Amino acid sequence: MFSRYLEPEVEQAAFDILNALGYDVKVLPIVGAGASLYSKGFIEAARRHAGKVLNAIKALDAEAGLSIVGCEPPEVYCLKHEYVTLLPERRAEIESITKRVWLMDEFLLRVATLELDSLLFDARKRTFAVQKITFQPHCHQRAEGLADDGLPIGTAATVAMLRAFGFDVDVIDAGCCGMAGTFGYDAEHYELSMQVGELGVLPKIRELTPPSYRTPPPIPLDLGEVGWR
Repeated sequence: MFSRYLEPEVEQAAFDILNALGYDVKVLPIVGAGASLYSKGFIEAARRHAGKVLNAIKALDAEAGLSIVGCEPPEVYCLKHEYVTLLPERRAEIESITKRVWLMDEFLLRVATLELDSLLFDARKRTFAVQKITFQPHCHQRAEGLADDGLPIGTAATVAMLRAFGFDVDVIDAGCCGMAGTFGYDAEHYELSMQVGELGVLPKIRELTPPSYRTPPPIPLDLGEVGWR
């Protein structure tokens, strides 16, 4: 949902990359996998949404075994890990689908290796404005274990993809950013969300942000001395 309504350029970039690599992209008519419903405890609504997603996949796939690719970790991993709990009566169907559900970088590392060679060659000829990337993974990415095929998934997949394009990647080991799904969007949780961010992520970001771009925190935080650098 985030990449559809808040940052649609992310969704468009995914289309552009897949089209450039020769893939015919079919778009599910259902937005998201229902991760927000599930995380907020609206289980019946999440169950209904999951059923609609599975039906939409079945209608588009026609048992062709197509890969299912997404941009948002909570949505992708909700489908992969939570749907069996929501719809146990469709376990066999779900398990056959989740074997081919990937985040964008996970997908590219697996099935587009040959096609990526030319893309990587072109990318390496360019001079990037930023040679080093500081990466704060999504918590769902951090929680992913090992893949059956031995290739990187979760945080490791993103890092592998960025390094393949020549970037030096520094993964922030600072825990939760404070958003915790939709938690940080709730007005009553805002201050706590900011305090969680101040435990590690926000100080690291300020450290890396040029002085001219820095802004003071929107609310006073009772976390001792939290100074701006």
